[in-house]
Amino acid sequence: MHLTTRLQRHARRCADERGFTMLLAVFVLTVTTLLLGGAYIAVLDDTALSRNDLDQKRAYAAAQAGIQAYNYQLNQNVNYWETTCNPLSGTVPGSTDAGTKENYTVTVLVASTAPSNDQVCDTANPIATLIEGSSAGTAAGTFRVSSTGTSVSSSGTVLATRTIVAQYRAPSFLNYVYYTDYETLDPSALQGDPTDCAVHYPNRGHDCGSPIDFVTGDAINGPLHSEDTLAICGSPVFGRTSADQIEAPGHSTEGQGGCTDGMIPTVGHYNPSAPSLTPPSTNAQLLNVTQSAFHFTGVTTIVLNGGQMSVNGGAYVNDPSNGVVYVSTSPTLGCPVTYTPFTATYTGNTGCGNVYVSGNYNTSLTIASDNDIIINGNITTPVNSSGVPTTNALLGLIANDYVRIYHPVTPARDSSTDCGTAGGGNVSNATGSLTDPTIYAAILAVNHSFIVDNYDCGATLGTLHVYGAIAQLFRGPVGTIGNSGYLKDYKYDNRLATTEPPYFLDPVSAHWSVSRETECDVAASC
Repeated sequence: MHLTTRLQRHARRCADERGFTMLLAVFVLTVTTLLLGGAYIAVLDDTALSRNDLDQKRAYAAAQAGIQAYNYQLNQNVNYWETTCNPLSGTVPGSTDAGTKENYTVTVLVASTAPSNDQVCDTANPIATLIEGSSAGTAAGTFRVSSTGTSVSSSGTVLATRTIVAQYRAPSFLNYVYYTDYETLDPSALQGDPTDCAVHYPNRGHDCGSPIDFVTGDAINGPLHSEDTLAICGSPVFGRTSADQIEAPGHSTEGQGGCTDGMIPTVGHYNPSAPSLTPPSTNAQLLNVTQSAFHFTGVTTIVLNGGQMSVNGGAYVNDPSNGVVYVSTSPTLGCPVTYTPFTATYTGNTGCGNVYVSGNYNTSLTIASDNDIIINGNITTPVNSSGVPTTNALLGLIANDYVRIYHPVTPARDSSTDCGTAGGGNVSNATGSLTDPTIYAAILAVNHSFIVDNYDCGATLGTLHVYGAIAQLFRGPVGTIGNSGYLKDYKYDNRLATTEPPYFLDPVSAHWSVSRETECDVAASC
């Protein structure tokens, strides 16, 4: 009996559920605590990541603000890039957040093509040290800045850093096959050297000569830009397709007898409100990058032959490694000859910084003169059956004064207005006159014109073929309608849209714009 009672009591205890709820509660509490702990740890980790992400975004925004601050400086002064090497620093307005702030520092980067002996930002030599040369390929003509943005704590600890490198490119004369500021004859080529011609139509004086017309048979095969009204007589062609911009504030007949249309042909896209471009006042910056062996003084003759040149009849030598040749006026002899296209001669100017150029080339060159460049023969480069260059070689011809086509006449003229009786007889083309000349070059006449000597005398000489670009301050005539000189066949070299001859000059009034932005770990690696 006693044993049975104990067994029954033990069975009742095993079946008793009192205390089960406590065990369940402890189990749930333990699991919940573990879950909450895990969530807390996860939140802490995510908070750190979120804070870092926020700091990174703030640093990037600060770097972008630095680029905008630099853009502002360039918009105020297009030459800002070459006037200072000091970093541009600042704090982004309104960036304070619980003591955190965003700073930026913008630094101009030295060009990859800078001379080996001048590998710094050099305001005395900005083109060579900051502007990418032709060997930089599609980056030629650009400069770069790095903008480093930082997110900084209230204690001064840098929380994040981001760096952006911006590449700047300015509108170029090389964007056009033809550029002029004034569509009128250069005042120095007119009798009395009038002072009221450097004015756009219709406000210039009546002593500035007759308008220089684009006439039937003229072809401007590429984009065009002029700051002046275009004078049109007949049906010249402007542009190759509707993609070619024809930029000029107006077009008219300018009162010429027999010219009644005066309309822009509709091949290219006419744009009367394009931004202005202004040439620099001198090409002297090119002298800073010229190697001493290729700096010549006085009248100089250069004959190109592949990657070599003959100077003044000497043996052929390799072209300069940086591609720049400069000819200066003799400091002792000076240049006593005052050029006009009506009395052009080729003697008595020994001291003048004039360079005669002809031949063929297959390396990139820029030939500059502080006086005139005279083209006295074809200038060619390897081309295919369509006349399109087959190499990357480009030639720049940059004269402070005139780029001229050699055109001697006989007898020598004694009047700037009469081709019929000069020297007592009719004036005709003399030996050396070029028939249907071909020129592959980018041409810039900084202060004067691209012009044909004695353009108004002698029989017609066919068509002047220029493959490249022509930029000039004043419009230079190359012939008279059907009577003398040349018709125009100007074709744009599409390579000039992305590259250029060595150290070719850019407009001074054209605002730089960002053509590319790249984020970099190290600015120099971009």
